[in-house]
Amino acid sequence: MYDRPTLGELIDAARMHVETHIVPVLKAEPSLGRLYFQTLVAVNVLRIAEREIGLRGLHLGAQWSRLNALHEVMGDPPVPLPANTGEAEAALSDRVRGLCERIRAGAFDVNGEQVAARSALFDHLLATTREALQVANPKFLETAEREWEAVSKGQRVEGS
Repeated sequence: MYDRPTLGELIDAARMHVETHIVPVLKAEPSLGRLYFQTLVAVNVLRIAEREIGLRGLHLGAQWSRLNALHEVMGDPPVPLPANTGEAEAALSDRVRGLCERIRAGAFDVNGEQVAARSALFDHLLATTREALQVANPKFLETAEREWEAVSKGQRVEGS
């Protein structure tokens, strides 16, 4: 939509400047330890923002599709994804709130009729959690998935 640099490129440039020019100076000065730590936190925030910008549209579409699949299992018709990003994000928030209300109301409680719905709900929640970790902490996600794979194969995980 706009000429370059893109928002992601601007954030990347700011992050790289802080990492290459400011962090080393702060790290070298012991009396600035608190500011050094706060600057590392700021760098991490910029990394999260970069990842969110890059993945937001993909995750929005994936979550919308999973919610449609979940609602279809429960007998509800699929809902088309709004074309406008802002409207889609607002509608997704509404759909998530609605899902939370259904969970609280017992729509997924254990009974023979809801096995497929519970399975679809679990798949949706697991995928949504993975997507959130892809943005917030991809290293943790990689470690957790590696450990889960090892445990699934009956292998001992280091530190357990």
